[in-house]
Amino acid sequence: MNTPLPKNVGLRRSVLLMGGATFLTAAGYTLLLNSYSGQQIFWSDYIILALFPLLFAQLAVAFILALFGFGDWLRGGDPFHVMRRSWREREQSIPLAATAIVIPVFNEEVERVSHGVENMWRSLEKTGLIEHFDFYICSDSSDVDHWIEEECAWLHLCQKLNAFGKIFYRKRHHSINGKSGNIADFCRRWGKLYRYMIVLDADSIMSGSTMVRLVRAMESNPEVGILQTQPAMVLGQSLFRRVLQFSNKVYGKILSQGCSLAQMSAGSYWGHNAIIRVAPFIKYCALPILPVPDSHARHIMSHDTIEAALMQRAGYEVWIAYDEADSYEEGPPNLSDMLKRDRRWCAGNLQHFWFLFARDIKMGNRLQIWIGLMSYLCSPIWLTFMVAGCFSAHDRARFLAYSAGPEDLGATQSFAPLLLLMTTMILLFTPRLLGALSVLPRMKQFGGLCRLFCSTCFETLISMLLAPVIMLFHTLFVLQTLLGWQIKWTSQNRADSGLSLSHCIRLYGWQSCLGIVTQMVFWYNLGFSYWSMSIVGAWILAPLTVWISSSPNLGRWFQSRGWFLIPEESHLATELEGLISDDAEKLQKPPNSLWIQALLCPYVQAVHLSMVRQRAASNTEDKPKTSTGDLRERLIKDGPATLKLEEKQRLLWDAETVFWLHQELWRHPEAGLHPSWNQFQFDCGKNDLLRKYLVLSQK
Repeated sequence: MNTPLPKNVGLRRSVLLMGGATFLTAAGYTLLLNSYSGQQIFWSDYIILALFPLLFAQLAVAFILALFGFGDWLRGGDPFHVMRRSWREREQSIPLAATAIVIPVFNEEVERVSHGVENMWRSLEKTGLIEHFDFYICSDSSDVDHWIEEECAWLHLCQKLNAFGKIFYRKRHHSINGKSGNIADFCRRWGKLYRYMIVLDADSIMSGSTMVRLVRAMESNPEVGILQTQPAMVLGQSLFRRVLQFSNKVYGKILSQGCSLAQMSAGSYWGHNAIIRVAPFIKYCALPILPVPDSHARHIMSHDTIEAALMQRAGYEVWIAYDEADSYEEGPPNLSDMLKRDRRWCAGNLQHFWFLFARDIKMGNRLQIWIGLMSYLCSPIWLTFMVAGCFSAHDRARFLAYSAGPEDLGATQSFAPLLLLMTTMILLFTPRLLGALSVLPRMKQFGGLCRLFCSTCFETLISMLLAPVIMLFHTLFVLQTLLGWQIKWTSQNRADSGLSLSHCIRLYGWQSCLGIVTQMVFWYNLGFSYWSMSIVGAWILAPLTVWISSSPNLGRWFQSRGWFLIPEESHLATELEGLISDDAEKLQKPPNSLWIQALLCPYVQAVHLSMVRQRAASNTEDKPKTSTGDLRERLIKDGPATLKLEEKQRLLWDAETVFWLHQELWRHPEAGLHPSWNQFQFDCGKNDLLRKYLVLSQK
């Protein structure tokens, strides 16, 4: 039996975390007040005094969590953690339960997803326990070419792996509520068949042995509702992704370990690479509708944090399995793609404000919600703090120039500002230092001591250049969200394709102009300042920084010299083999007009009709009695290019229409068809992509 947790250990750790952060914030605030001692206070100083605790508290919490994580690493891990309990001694004898591996997709690169499923399937086969696992590819793809390619890829996977009845594909007819709606749809249809589900993103990979271990952990600990792994970012080619995955491995691990030590059974859920107990998830984790006037903003976009809070409110535990290996994901290839993702996350996180005051939400969850809010609200607060600081410096310079007496000049010689600056730098850079120290025993896997040190320094420099750029965009995202701008869920770019310089100038050039104007005004009023150049200089260099960091060639150049290496690159896991494509354009979109093959190619049509679950017309001589008559006629006479996306979807969802069009297009005289039909290949055997997927069994 597992030893129950001591009642007060979690409370003591929470008190230590909050007490330490409060003490550091109070100490910093005291230094700030002392720096004003004996000086004239201006209106801008009151803004600084009001905003300082909010910003400094974020640094203090990160500093304490890093200390927690480093201390836990030194002692070899938390003995109370769910993955370190007595069940590990009999792990191999624990039977498994039915588990679904759920992969939501939305206009993703189909070959990458199917290859990842194949790798995970073969990894599970090696465990000898694959009979306990089923795969579900749940599609919300709006692009009709992606839709048809996904169906062909599913058939190919099932044929290749002999996995009919084990790998399932479903395309939702009504794609509402994004990813959370997709997961909810799976739960409604198939949730009762499974005790657990492992939720993955389209770019997620997990080894079979890790999946088996997670299921056994859940079986041995029935009080656990969600077990979240710490996915390692891998397969980065661009410099941006390589820097991101290096920092995730060096610093992110120790912060996650610190969070786990402090929060224990009140951990976080990140929406993917986690195992969930299905029954309580269905019963207790249905997302509520927000009480806002805008009907488009009532659905919770960032669902994971709230689902963890609801699971814990129901009495179940949520843990971070930070030390579990072979759980992977891919990061954004450049800053532009990261900002697209952050815009959605910002809108979703700001919705969580309502749950700060919800009933029966545990304090640990409220803290997570607050940290999530501040991860974006810190940007407008930081910008306001900087502007107020500039006005304060300007007013103080004028005051000292025209009204200063000996006592006023003496006040400016206080050591409090210098001590406050030193304290801030310590809080800011200590987590990086502790993260680097924690990987020293494995420094050969990071390229050796010298390369690890250089990578850490260069990563810090890049972070300093990008942080002010991100701050301005996050400020815009917060303003857009507060003003009610609708945020649409879009697919993520997984390809390591570099950005063009013209794109970077168009998107980031305004920051360069802002930086130049700001620096000119600052120099004119206050003279040269190192602290202003660290931020304004980053704005001026923004287009160049983003352009250079997006380069895959530069990323590979650093990789060849041992910079930004991570252990997963020293020994590439079997589950990751073959997932890197050299064709960047291919990763972004499927071949054009692939949906036409659902009308022309009998094999593709058969697969598609089996998916839409409708009975085709029994009499092929009669036109189908549906509302798509005008679309059918226009498609034949005017060609596929005349149809809008919604119209293509209507046709493909109508099995009767698809069947009738297949017959009509093959028997219709060429003179009655639009000339554009000549460009389409009626023989699907000559289509490279279809030939790759539609491989008939050789048995």
